Amino acid sequence: MGTGGTIAGVSEGPAGFETYEPGKLPVARLVDDVRPAVDALADVTHEEYGTKSSGEYALVDYYDLSRRVDDVLRDADGVVISSGTAALAELAYFLDLTVQSDKPVVMTGAMRPWTVFGSDGPANLYNAVRLAASGRTRGLGITVLLNDQILPAREATKTDSLRLHTFGTREFGVLGTVDEQEIRLQRRPARPHPGGSAPFDLSAIPRDGLPKIEIAGSYIDAGGEGITASARAGAAGIVFAGVPSPRQLVAAQEASAVHGVLFVAANGYGSGAMRVESARVDVISAGDLAPAKARILLLLARASTADPVRIRGWFDAIGNPQF
Repeated sequence: MGTGGTIAGVSEGPAGFETYEPGKLPVARLVDDVRPAVDALADVTHEEYGTKSSGEYALVDYYDLSRRVDDVLRDADGVVISSGTAALAELAYFLDLTVQSDKPVVMTGAMRPWTVFGSDGPANLYNAVRLAASGRTRGLGITVLLNDQILPAREATKTDSLRLHTFGTREFGVLGTVDEQEIRLQRRPARPHPGGSAPFDLSAIPRDGLPKIEIAGSYIDAGGEGITASARAGAAGIVFAGVPSPRQLVAAQEASAVHGVLFVAANGYGSGAMRVESARVDVISAGDLAPAKARILLLLARASTADPVRIRGWFDAIGNPQF
């Protein structure tokens, strides 16, 4: 399934590593360009979901894609999704929390457009098909395959705006690798329902019922105006990306009391669990979940319930699963 992005980009020339238009090549072209090699791996069909860069999609598009993936997996043995890399980690986590099938779903992309010297797109697409066709990631949730490395959706993080090795994990390392001779899986990601369905079933969440969730950056003497404005604009929840300032906590107290906004603290610095103790407002810990992914989890949780106790439990069990 193609969603556009750099992998489907057309450059101004063979050395146009940064000067290109994303999403210009149809996914049919990408698949045909790696034939007949992929035909030796699987019976590969293709479907165009979209042709935009990943940052241009909206949450309702994620909703529709997740439902479509489950539809396709009623018959298919696995799905590969080619995507832009800017928001790939967020899309992967949304799908990880919502795709109900336990069949392999592998996301891939590229840091260089398809038409330049040394594009990583063909190798990433071929290896993603190879991984999905192997069936090895069944029951592991959504996985990400770039630069020969297999990463779990929860932890996959883009770390560099240009380099091919951009995707890594914040703390726990890759799941394994895809090399020419073998696929090596060396650990399993902790899952809230190991081998089972995703925790949020979109058939029970209306498409127009996705709440507004924002992220508040944390820095010295940060003002609370952004929190106040978000609350007045209808935000149902706000994620602190780091330790909130005193003025942010004052604004959060009002937003919680007047507008019922829920607050979550996520680690905006890198690795490690994040907790905020405040006498002003109750702040749910996202553990070591990245802010953008804490936003995805809070969005789905808030779409399912307004009970902060239940949502706190979901952040413990779903956001930070353990064996």
